[in-house]
Amino acid sequence: MTRVPPVAGIAITHELMDGIELESDATVDWRGTTESAHPIVIRHEVGDVSTRRMTRVLDVPPWCTFHVDERGEPSSVFHAIFGEVNRLLSCETPGSRYVVRYGETPHTPIVALQSELTAFSFALAARGFGLIAHSCAFILPDGPAVLCPGVSGAGKTTLSRLLRDNAPAIDLLTDDRAIVTLEDRLTLWGSPWPGAARVAGSASAPLSAVMFIRHGHAVALREVSPRDAFRRILNSLSMPLWEPARCGRALEIVDAIVSRATLVEATYPPTADAARRVTRELARVLR
Repeated sequence: MTRVPPVAGIAITHELMDGIELESDATVDWRGTTESAHPIVIRHEVGDVSTRRMTRVLDVPPWCTFHVDERGEPSSVFHAIFGEVNRLLSCETPGSRYVVRYGETPHTPIVALQSELTAFSFALAARGFGLIAHSCAFILPDGPAVLCPGVSGAGKTTLSRLLRDNAPAIDLLTDDRAIVTLEDRLTLWGSPWPGAARVAGSASAPLSAVMFIRHGHAVALREVSPRDAFRRILNSLSMPLWEPARCGRALEIVDAIVSRATLVEATYPPTADAARRVTRELARVLR
């Protein structure tokens, strides 16, 4: 059994059957958050990976294909594109228990990233609790948390590295995947699933701003409309498109983000001085 310290208050436990082992990521120092909700359990076993009683709903080539079972609960087939064993992640108890079945016994330790991210996304949707954002994220020195969403190549890793190396007063949460939750307030959390900069901060803070980033010749900050922000942020969020019935709550969370947070676009050259100037200007706007 392997336990991942809580992510946004939710611990993840891997139950390992049939001699299956998980590969450890020694490069990430994930300390976890305070546990505030019941955990997610992911059982790993060798078994049937067929989807004959399921309905295909979404392809994400070449990585995986999403299905729903007879209850309307999601499953994901992970394709063996790099020589891995074919595997199927499905739901046993919505929001709580998931199982990964491997078509044959893996001969090497399994990387848990796909299983954890997918099960966590399924559980967040089932609980109506939050969304995973493809983004970098940080907390400014006076407390506001900032989400910088974007697809690959937007500059999330570069900004994370510049702030990590040159702005020690800023608390970095992640360079790749943040968690946004909505209860009484919007909260931004780090995660144990970093990108190339290997940033995995365990802090959290109220979400105060969404900053879309792009490289340019000069430092500039401009306001973004809620309508424009809604359109731009959707591509960066783990919307439960495989579960149409649960998209309503996810859209409520997106609406809360664009209606409650300060929305800006930052243009800057990828230098240490420019990164510091952008965050100082954003802090001034938020005061």
